Amino acid sequence: MNTQTTKKAHRLNFFDLLLIVLAVLIIAGGAAFVVYQNSRTPENSTVIEYTVLVRDLPEEMNVRAEAGQTVIDTIRLGEIGEVVSLTMKPATYDAFDHTTETTLHGEYEDLYLAEFTFRADANKTESSYMINNVRVSVGAEVHFRTPTFIGFGYVTEVRELPAE
Repeated sequence: MNTQTTKKAHRLNFFDLLLIVLAVLIIAGGAAFVVYQNSRTPENSTVIEYTVLVRDLPEEMNVRAEAGQTVIDTIRLGEIGEVVSLTMKPATYDAFDHTTETTLHGEYEDLYLAEFTFRADANKTESSYMINNVRVSVGAEVHFRTPTFIGFGYVTEVRELPAE
């Protein structure tokens, strides 16, 4: 009984070489496509300024923000612009007086409103603007943080800036 086996060395033939070249071309083409898509600036890209109203902050809270600070979305952790300005004013209320049947307008003595204005590069859609997968339109809720403040509020104004 012969127990010796010989292994036959596999030689590269034309079809094997053709398959290897084809696989390399497909991988290189896919990588080039991904790089091209990521480096391309969308045609609907624009610069916007939007205002976020944070309501009913206690007067003991030291709300600060400086122009130029980076704004981060606290849900998706992406950058959503930079601070342009911060305006503080007393919080107001409306109440209906049933005895006189009138609406009363007043200001809280210990609560404030903070209006943050942010500037960002955004992609314009049909109904809103998108900044790093965060929808920005009037009425949208925005959770954000700066180096000196963490909070959430609602967008009250969006304005598209002219191209420079």
